[in-house]
Amino acid sequence: MHEEERLRHELVEYGKKLLMNNLVVGAGGNISAKHDNTFLISPSGIGFDEMRPEDLVTVSCDDGQTIGCGRPSSEVAMHWYCYKQRPDIEAVVHAHPPTTVGVISGGGMIEPMFPEFVAYVGELAKVDFLTPCTNELADSVASALQRVDGVLMVAHGALTVGNSLKEAFMRMEIIEESARILVVSKMFGGPRVLTSEERRNIKQLDAEKYRAELLKSKKSTN
Repeated sequence: MHEEERLRHELVEYGKKLLMNNLVVGAGGNISAKHDNTFLISPSGIGFDEMRPEDLVTVSCDDGQTIGCGRPSSEVAMHWYCYKQRPDIEAVVHAHPPTTVGVISGGGMIEPMFPEFVAYVGELAKVDFLTPCTNELADSVASALQRVDGVLMVAHGALTVGNSLKEAFMRMEIIEESARILVVSKMFGGPRVLTSEERRNIKQLDAEKYRAELLKSKKSTN
């Protein structure tokens, strides 16, 4: 299986994982991965449960235009802006994790509360509501990615990036897990956010460094 074909199958696999983990519903959310000087992105109007490898749409990294046939996700500009902003990015995941959406819609912010968040996510940025599928939103998200690997979008969900689909997907999972922990912690007086010193110590752990490197691998490991 050559590289593009492998990547198409991997995108389908992670699209289904987004559904199974309740990070999207219906035809919501979109996912992409870079290939040479192009990126493959999920098509418009097709749910992840129905998406096939051949449905992925090829888009130029140079001008953001579709190559060949197919209609890309309506958020194609947001993905393109991300790749332009950060040449190191290999994958982009945009989902609507329900607890995360609830937290940010209520004015909250998700901060580091456990080691995995520090090791794999770091910190998050948040952008105010902007009309979906616009260059304004795409530019705002891409600008936020200069300093983080995950962006919370008020009333619109979350976006994560990575050196692999595996890394971008896990970051999305950890953000939603953190949102659930935050909600539960509110029942008992509020969250215990890790201090700057605690975060530095976690980042220096050999075990966390090793696992973080594994996530950057382009090949999916189950």
